[in-house]
Formats: sequence, structure tokens, C-alpha cells
Amino acid sequence: MVYEKVISFIADQLDIEEETLNEESTFEEIGADEVDIAELVLAVEGEFEIEIHEDEVTHLSGVSDLVSVVQTAIELG
Repeated sequence: MVYEKVISFIADQLDIEEETLNEESTFEEIGADEVDIAELVLAVEGEFEIEIHEDEVTHLSGVSDLVSVVQTAIELG
């Protein structure tokens, strides 16, 4: 469920088709810059009611990283 929502957010924010994304997709490959990533993080934080620490954001390189950070934040409550 987290994966699907994250994929949906990425597709919406970057105006790309969800089908073009998978766990191995990197932000560089899909044309996301630092501003795009920051907007994604804010959208995800709002949807899941979590906080992603700034140091984690700087290490995000793709879909799998963002999904992992979201899942960890949810588990930690």
C-alpha cells in the first residue's frame, strides 16, 4: 500500500505515468530535481502524517529509498 501511494505521488508531482515507475527508478532517470524531491517529501509527509528528517531527504536517490523512508517513519510512529 505504501509503495502504491508513493508511486502515485511521484507520478502526480512529476506529471508522468505511473506505469513508467518501478522500485529501481531513480529520481535522476525520471527527471526529478532537488525541488521536485522536496515537494514529493512534503506531499508524502502530509498524506501519511509523518515527518521525514532532512538528513534522510538528502540521501534519497529513487523510488525505493522514498518508500523505505516512509515505511520506517510509519513504523516508528
